Amino acid sequence: MNFRKAFGPICVILSMSISNCWAQTPVSYRGLAADFYDADGNVAVVLLHGTLAHNRMEIINTIATLISEDYGYPVLTPNLSLNNQDRMGEKIQTSTKSYATLTACDIEHTHKYEDAVSELGTWVEYLKQEGFEKILVSGHSRGGRQVSAFLAANNEPSIVGGVLIASGLSRNERNIENYKKDTGLDVTELLAQFSKLPQDQYVDVPKFIYCDKPRVTAGAFVSEYMDNPSHSAPYNVQQIKDIPILVIGGSEDTVVPNIEADFAGLADQSNVTVEVIEGADHFFRDLYADDAATMMVDLIESI
Repeated sequence: MNFRKAFGPICVILSMSISNCWAQTPVSYRGLAADFYDADGNVAVVLLHGTLAHNRMEIINTIATLISEDYGYPVLTPNLSLNNQDRMGEKIQTSTKSYATLTACDIEHTHKYEDAVSELGTWVEYLKQEGFEKILVSGHSRGGRQVSAFLAANNEPSIVGGVLIASGLSRNERNIENYKKDTGLDVTELLAQFSKLPQDQYVDVPKFIYCDKPRVTAGAFVSEYMDNPSHSAPYNVQQIKDIPILVIGGSEDTVVPNIEADFAGLADQSNVTVEVIEGADHFFRDLYADDAATMMVDLIESI
């Protein structure tokens, strides 16, 4: 199962935010897209990106490369489809232009928060079919919160642990406050209106997540802003008792600040460990990703 030997490294010219050359192999499965970083270890790692991002963003590519090349464990990095054809399957693998614009806000937002849970299940299925009997599921930021929802809802024997990187509470109240500050609109009133509409009906709003003048459906808007406890990692993690969960935060993270406080209520849950990397921001720049990768490997080797 050595994809690297079969296909060799892939090199393309992309924007500065994406690695120019990498040794991973594009994978298409059930209409979805991912990259596979081959290695000989017997535990495969799934690493999911964050909000409206992609699987070749710097933090994902860096951690995946470190774990596979420096420590010898294979890594699969899914690219969430966001219900958009340009992010799916073989089409994205052959288009450098699509990767250069994957964080753009010009897609039609028909996707829902919960879609990621289903797609994670598809990729775990893929790894099992490829012969992996032990799988660690991890994610960054929103991706980590979605991983926690997946782990809470799935008692899959092949999953041996979870890692949440810069992933804490959903901070929905803050998001609603910021929405009103930015647009003058009350999200609660919008939710009341949109909840009565067909989910696939497009609605006229000035903002969606961090996208201005979006094309968004009622279902996508409600899924994003409706208060849902499963959007918070601590809520999900308290339901996970049978596998180790590692939470990694950064002391300088202003997006998910004070992650220790988010998980303070789980201090007595023996399978949960919270680690804070001093100096790290939300994206673990300036080599702090090395520390995160080392912590992840320490967890793998303790299982």
